[in-house]
Amino acid sequence: MAPSRSTRPVRSNRTQVQSYHEESSSQDEELATSRREPLSLRSRTTRMPRSYREESTDGFDEPGEPDDQELDMLVSPATEPLAPGPISNPRPSRPQRTAPKPRPAKKKGKRNRGPVGKPLNKRPKTGTADAIFLGSGVIPPWQTLPYHILFDIFLRASHPLLDEGRSTRNDSVKWLVNMALLCRSFHEPALAALYYSPPLLPAHKSHALLNLLSQPQESLSMNYSSKIKELHVEVEPVLQYKSGPTLGYFDLSSLLEKTPQLHVLRLYHKDDFTMGMPPWHIGPSKWTYTESMFAVLHRGILLRSFEWNSRFLGTGELLHFMGTQHMKPAFRGLRELKLLHIDDFDMEETPSPKTAALIRAVNLLPEIERLEFVESSLINGETLTKLPSTLRSLTLNNCDRMWSEDITTFLSSHGVNLRELSLSHNRHLSLSFVQNLAQSCPNLELFKMDLSMHDVSSYHDVEPHFQELFAQSEVPTWPETLQEIELTQLRKWNDATAEIFFTSLVNAAPKLRSLRRLAISAILKIGWRDRATFRERWIGQLEKTFLRRSPPPDPNLRSLRKRPLQPSLASMNGTIESEETSDSRPGTAESGPSSKRQSVRLAQKTTEVEDDSDDSMPESQGMCDIVSIRIDNQRPTEMQYNENDFLDDELSGDEDWAGDDFEPAAGHAW
Repeated sequence: MAPSRSTRPVRSNRTQVQSYHEESSSQDEELATSRREPLSLRSRTTRMPRSYREESTDGFDEPGEPDDQELDMLVSPATEPLAPGPISNPRPSRPQRTAPKPRPAKKKGKRNRGPVGKPLNKRPKTGTADAIFLGSGVIPPWQTLPYHILFDIFLRASHPLLDEGRSTRNDSVKWLVNMALLCRSFHEPALAALYYSPPLLPAHKSHALLNLLSQPQESLSMNYSSKIKELHVEVEPVLQYKSGPTLGYFDLSSLLEKTPQLHVLRLYHKDDFTMGMPPWHIGPSKWTYTESMFAVLHRGILLRSFEWNSRFLGTGELLHFMGTQHMKPAFRGLRELKLLHIDDFDMEETPSPKTAALIRAVNLLPEIERLEFVESSLINGETLTKLPSTLRSLTLNNCDRMWSEDITTFLSSHGVNLRELSLSHNRHLSLSFVQNLAQSCPNLELFKMDLSMHDVSSYHDVEPHFQELFAQSEVPTWPETLQEIELTQLRKWNDATAEIFFTSLVNAAPKLRSLRRLAISAILKIGWRDRATFRERWIGQLEKTFLRRSPPPDPNLRSLRKRPLQPSLASMNGTIESEETSDSRPGTAESGPSSKRQSVRLAQKTTEVEDDSDDSMPESQGMCDIVSIRIDNQRPTEMQYNENDFLDDELSGDEDWAGDDFEPAAGHAW
């Protein structure tokens, strides 16, 4: 009887047909298992095919998706046994290879990729770590300090609250808020330091401040209106534009009504920080000084400091308006005045009506002490000589019509009361007036001069317009009351003139007992060998003469731990006996090393005294905390760089191979 065949048609008698019917019972499963051949003897069609699927690069499996092992099971063919039947001329089987067991996909975390060009590894810093400061364990009772002391601490530690150059807040604002919430005793002093000069940026903060001041101050934790002393307002974002669709324009007059203790009002523009801009490039602002603002000021506010800027009103109109306002009560007690961009393009008329208006407006201030002119071509020798004689501080910044003869004339008539003199970026101003500085300004405490020039126009003229810094016959003299000397980018002189200048400082050192800071930057265009010799000689001599030689305070000093107030009697007796024994001990052989050390110290002191007596150097000052001297031939720039500015901790790219190769991130490129 012929064996049973499958019901499906076959192509030839050599073809073995695999059944895809599910097995219905456990007996059939056992029968099929017993009929299976060993793995090495199975045919190619009955073996599990090798999977070439790539491993998943995702760090996690999506929900609802089968894993790799389940997918392999779904695509693999069934391994059921063939139905029994006659086999004629079987095809020889090829050598088989064992199929690898599918491995579960590795879960790789998402790799953090840095910016392009970032080095793979950083060179570990070799610098020593900062030593951990170990306190004494004694916490001072800060909360018991008086209000005014806590207020000074918070004010000095936090200000300035704004970075005006970038129009952003500093982190000290948040720090003051945290201090106010830390302790009840800190609450009012910290908030008083915050509202002393409240930051009005971003612009919506100004509206929030106005809403706070509009509330009844009796219902609040403190009187915020009385805490505001200064207002620094950037005109463009706060006053010129709307703060939002719901807030609208900010009304400065309403804010001034709520600040009766205000004494500093400053309205500035962000472009005021850009030096060297030509006058014809300084465009007028859309916002101008308003009558309503000054009407509120004259109702009871006494200003101590104010700024006039021709960006907000033309120079001619501004000078007339300035004279009118200076006669009113709010400006009668003004002590600090700053004028920006006061220019005059019609200087052919002599005397100029604008110059007369400026002199008249400034002389209407009876208590003026500090005067500052910034990028004002209207300022000249005639203007300076007619300024009030009560000036204690004068600042001239980028005034193109100022010569050394004008400063000499001004100092001879107004220099007696002068305490601070700052001259920066003035093209025609040389150092010739310094020969009479000690005689003209006997009370001068700060002398600052910067010969770096700024010009953002297409000409880019950054050179001074004088022939020489000073003549060799004009020997500088220095007032004895000087506390700080800062001279930047001294140039247009030779080595002989520079030697006269530095010699004058060394000779005046015994009389400059109040000098605490000496900073000089000089450009000397001579041979590099001569310049190196000159630098080595004078930098060392100036540091030896002015730099403080006493060792700095020990940073490890701290308050001592608590000790018992009444030590035990036994310990006291033991201490007294040991002291008596050590004092009454005769000189024996044990005291030999001590005597030798004393003799060595005496010999060293004697040698130092002999060296000092042999040296012909004048008496040293030795009281300056900072002595910074720089002598080179570099071209003048706003920022001087050195080698440390170009070094970093990155790898150079030529280190020995450490066995770690770069592995690109797993995944597809698209």
